Amino acid sequence: MALDAKYVYAPTPLQSTTTGAVAVAPEGTTMPTTATATLPSTWDDGGYVSEDGISITVTRSTTPIKDWSKANVRNLLTDFGGTIALAFLQVDQFAAERVFGEDNVTVTPATTTAGEQIKVSIGAELPPIEAWCFSMKDGDARIRVCVPRGQITDVNQIDFKPDAGHVIGGTLATYDDGTGNSIYVIYDDGTVVSG
Repeated sequence: MALDAKYVYAPTPLQSTTTGAVAVAPEGTTMPTTATATLPSTWDDGGYVSEDGISITVTRSTTPIKDWSKANVRNLLTDFGGTIALAFLQVDQFAAERVFGEDNVTVTPATTTAGEQIKVSIGAELPPIEAWCFSMKDGDARIRVCVPRGQITDVNQIDFKPDAGHVIGGTLATYDDGTGNSIYVIYDDGTVVSG
């Protein structure tokens, strides 16, 4: 294949003033099959993610098979895992429930004497498994990362500093969706053909 810059992606979040680039839905929700499909209303949009964006880490452990001369002739996959690192810059009910679980987040609406209050209880519990989608763009090109079954299992250090945005986040563990896969990445180069 010849050099083609349309396959060089510089993804930014695909968000608007009303929708975020991160969306979740209940486990078992039908996953999108394209990078451009509008997510149905069953998906709940999140807010801003920190400037680091998201990062996928794939881990594979193998065991070598050796011949009589001790040369490696093959490797067997013995362990596989996929995780996504993310940190929410917008600390609201959506972010708090993803990181700590819905049962550990209490929201009190604003009154005439106090603004909306979010109380987070941090304890020895994991949030529920949910379906996740991360939507990105680069000009007309689109990228979507889909996780049919994901759960934030590790929480990052939570800093309260005057010279940096306050973020909460961690590691999104991804689980097999029944097909042997746990993460799907869909690329759309944005170039359409005329009919």
